Amino acid sequence: MASLDEIRAARLEKLNSLISKGINPYPVSTGRTHTNSEAKAKFDELTDGEAVTLAGRIVSLRAQGKIAFFDFDDGTSRFQALLKKDDPIPEKNFELFEKAFDIGDFAEIRGTLFLTKQNEKTILAEEVKMLSKSLLPLPEKWHGLQDVEERFRKRYLDLLSNPEVKERFIKRSKIVELIRKFYIDNGYIEVDLPNLQPLAGGATAEPFTTHHNALDMDFYLPIAQELYLKMLLGGGFDKVFEIGKRFRNEGIDTSHNPEFTMLESNEAYTDAKGQREFIEKLFKYVVKNLFGKMQFEYQGQTIDMEPDFKVMVWPEGLTDEVYKKEIRPSLIQPTFIIDYPVSFNPFAKRKEDNPELIDRFQLVIAGVELVNAFSELNNPVDQKERYLEEDKKGAKGEKNISPSDLEYLEAMEYGMPPNGGIGIGIDRMVMILTDVKNIKEVILFPTLKPKS
Repeated sequence: MASLDEIRAARLEKLNSLISKGINPYPVSTGRTHTNSEAKAKFDELTDGEAVTLAGRIVSLRAQGKIAFFDFDDGTSRFQALLKKDDPIPEKNFELFEKAFDIGDFAEIRGTLFLTKQNEKTILAEEVKMLSKSLLPLPEKWHGLQDVEERFRKRYLDLLSNPEVKERFIKRSKIVELIRKFYIDNGYIEVDLPNLQPLAGGATAEPFTTHHNALDMDFYLPIAQELYLKMLLGGGFDKVFEIGKRFRNEGIDTSHNPEFTMLESNEAYTDAKGQREFIEKLFKYVVKNLFGKMQFEYQGQTIDMEPDFKVMVWPEGLTDEVYKKEIRPSLIQPTFIIDYPVSFNPFAKRKEDNPELIDRFQLVIAGVELVNAFSELNNPVDQKERYLEEDKKGAKGEKNISPSDLEYLEAMEYGMPPNGGIGIGIDRMVMILTDVKNIKEVILFPTLKPKS
C-alpha cells in the first residue's frame, strides 16, 4: 500500500500534468445549473435531452474498460455519473479523466439525465471539468483513526466520513432556529452585545484577558451578557435576547468547553416563576417541532416532555458538590430546581418570604444542567452589598467572582424594572437532543490541546 507521501507525490504529478496541458485545476467559476438535490427533485422535467451541469466532490469511482461510473456529492445530495468512451464524451477527455481524476477531487459534470436499469438517477457525462484537485486521499474507513480527538481536529474529514455527524450539526442548526423563532414569536428582540468588555461581569467565572494596543488597556471576553441585557431594560426595551459565544477560563471535560454558545434573555415585569413557565413552553416547542412528538431518546432512556416538569426545592444545607455528585445524575426527566441560598448568585433577587433564599431556578434533564434563571436584582443598594462580598472573595485570591461594576450600578440607580433573566447552554441542550455525552461532539471545532 502506498504511503501518504507517495500518494501526495502522485497527485502533485497529476496536478502539474493538468497545468502543462493548459488546464486550470482550480478555476474561478463553475457552470452548475442545478444542485444535486434539485436535479433529483426535478428529474422528470430534466430528462428531455437538454444538457444540465452538476458539480461536487467525487466520493467513489468505478472504471472498467470503456466506461466509468462515479458518485459525487455537492453537500445537498449524492449523484451518479456515467462516462462512456466516445459516446458521448470524446476519447481524449475520457483519457484525461482516467489519468487526472481521483476520489476527493471536485468536478463539474455536463450531460443529460437518465435512469439506469437499476433505476438509479444518473447523468451521462458529455464533459467533465476539474474544479479542485485534491492532494491528499480521503480516509477509506474512518475506524482506522484510533485517536478519537483526531475526529475533532479534522472535523472536515469527520463530516465526510460519518453522515451521522453531519446530520447532528444540521439538527443543531434546526434547534437554534427553533429557539430563535420561539423567542421572536413571543415578542423578544434579538440584540448584539460587545465581546470586548472592560469588566468580566454577569457571572462568577474566571475570564480570558486580551489587550487593546491603541487604548493601551486590557479587555475581557464575555463570561456572560446579563448586565448589558439588564441595562437595555433600563433603557426602555421590554424583552431582549442574545445568542452568542461565551468564554470561561475553566477546565475541559465532557460538559465544559472554554468557548461555548449561550442564549441569554431578560424580560421586564416578570419573575422566576413566569420564566419557568416560558422555559417549559420553549423546551416542549423545540422537542415537538424537532421530533414530531413529545418524547425522545437519550442514552437508552426515554425523556418525556409531555407532563408538567417536576419541581424540586434545593434541600436545606446541601452543598453544591454533594448535589452534583449524588442528586443531579438521578434527575432524568425534566426537573426544575428552585430556592437556592443567597450565596449561590450575586445578581438574583431575594425571596420576599425568606430573604436567605434567592428566587432562582435551574432546569435539569438527564442529569445535565441546561438552564439557569432567576428574578433579577434591581435594587442598587442590595446589589452594591453583594458586589462588596464578591470583592472580598477576590481580595482573598478567589478567581471565580463577579467584581464590582460601577457603570452597571450607576445604570441601576437610574431605575431598572423588575425582570427575569434566563441563560440556556445551547451546546448542552444540543447534546441532550442529539443523544451524545461529550460536548465536543456538538461543537464543530472544540478547544483541544495542541499535538506534542
